[in-house]
Amino acid sequence: MRAWLIDLETCPSTNTWALERIDALAHGACIWTRQQTAGRGRNGSLWVAPAGVLTASFVLHLPASTPQIALAAGLAVVHAVEDRCPHLRVGLKWPNDCVLTTSAGQPGKLAGILCERATGPAGRGHVVVGIGLNCDPCWNDNPESLRLAIGRTYPPTSLAEHTPDVPDMRDLLDGLRRYLLEAAGLLQADHWHTIIDSWRERDVLRGKRISVASGGETLHGHAGGIDDHGRLTLNQATGTVALTSGSITLS
Repeated sequence: MRAWLIDLETCPSTNTWALERIDALAHGACIWTRQQTAGRGRNGSLWVAPAGVLTASFVLHLPASTPQIALAAGLAVVHAVEDRCPHLRVGLKWPNDCVLTTSAGQPGKLAGILCERATGPAGRGHVVVGIGLNCDPCWNDNPESLRLAIGRTYPPTSLAEHTPDVPDMRDLLDGLRRYLLEAAGLLQADHWHTIIDSWRERDVLRGKRISVASGGETLHGHAGGIDDHGRLTLNQATGTVALTSGSITLS
């Protein structure tokens, strides 16, 4: 029995469900649904999850401002997946997409993450980490969800495309929670440096020519990796800039 797990058959958005009840949810609580009907991604985009996509939100108590939680959450997904599928090597695309190389030799988006900080007195100090992980999705049953999952950089892929033994979702939830709690503890103790090296080893953008839409303009250059604060560095002819947010396309 998992006392921390709230299992919903269907839910418009697990992040919204958690944020609306944040005062009643403990550190490490997880909201999991088999069918999310009105989910959202970064920058307010719509995200639909067909059957076969692990859709869950985790509540973390992080009193201090910790912008690195999004990157740490991506690394938590990496470790949770590789624990169950040790033959896989999952990469990270800044800020928090998880990718796997497909059979065609191209990167594919395996998982996406949306971190939202709760507001108001009851929610102060809480972050909700929403995770969408493609296990064995029924793309053909829901072509619209495939279109929405493609994103700006990589087409979607799933665990089922890379392993004959797709892990049980409850086992993946155990691993995700374990690593998210570990990440939260490290960030609260100001040990971001113990996470950043592992993240850099998984960086799939470093050295690639990219375009970044940020702050109303589009910047072009070569990805230089992340700096010590978790910002994306972009090497341009005029110098290097560090970005805290942005939508990336490959140039």
